[in-house]
Amino acid sequence: MNSPKIFAGSSNPNLAKLVSQKSKIPLGDIELGNFSDGEVDVWVKNDVNNSDVFILQSNSTEVNKHIVELALIADALKRSGAHKITAVIPYFGYSRKEKQSRPGEPISAKVVADLITSSGINKIICLDLHADAIVGFFNVPVIYLSALETLANRIRKEKLSSPVVVAPDVGGVRRARNFAAYLNAPLAVIEKHRQTNKRDAIEVLSITGELIGDTAIIVDDIISTGGTIIESAQVLKRKGVKKIIVCAIHGVFALNAIKNLEKSPIDKIFVTDSIANRIKNNKIQNVSVAGLFANCLLQEI
Repeated sequence: MNSPKIFAGSSNPNLAKLVSQKSKIPLGDIELGNFSDGEVDVWVKNDVNNSDVFILQSNSTEVNKHIVELALIADALKRSGAHKITAVIPYFGYSRKEKQSRPGEPISAKVVADLITSSGINKIICLDLHADAIVGFFNVPVIYLSALETLANRIRKEKLSSPVVVAPDVGGVRRARNFAAYLNAPLAVIEKHRQTNKRDAIEVLSITGELIGDTAIIVDDIISTGGTIIESAQVLKRKGVKKIIVCAIHGVFALNAIKNLEKSPIDKIFVTDSIANRIKNNKIQNVSVAGLFANCLLQEI
């Protein structure tokens, strides 16, 4: 059997390089490009016959291109005789459409899961999905990792005095409760009503839980436009909180998110490198999950 290799898609090559360094699993030689009409082109240059191989690809911006690229890399590896193909997906695009909110809508996460696995992938490794139910959408085994402990370890270095962990909505209570357990901190929840006819528009109703101390840590899985996080921070400020820190797994930062977050009352934002982040901003700091993935890959070979 040939030695295992990690093949990096174009979405997050820096994370792939870090995972390779920490796991000592070499990066494979792959050429990625586009035809003149935009179609994705893939060429695997290594001999992978009878090898265990990993594809590291986040389904982030450009999300549709990266999903197709992942599927084509998997097909190329399968046709080259790879023994086992594992897709390492730090950020799973379309995860916010895991159910029908109204008749006539697709279940997009299920469609993407089917597309990916039909290309020859034998196993999935993913990180903090927007909804746990998405694990069941795959018809192959799934290893489900979480970056909450990694983020909590980073927060401890801030040496905060009596922080309160805040869930920005009721749906994120379990995530925030788990994070609070890592820090041995109390939990508060912001309850809000989402206007279904307006994307990303919210109306904050109330805060459940006691806001003791000077610092609140808002915990969420995704920062997209930043609307939810900013609205939550404004409410906390009105309640007398002096310092606001945000911990999020996936930094999508769509549209004018960076500009709006910069003007917000948020003091610091910690996000993982599940999505390649080339943003230079004093508020935003990256926390790497390379070690988390490297340890997982070593257990798979």
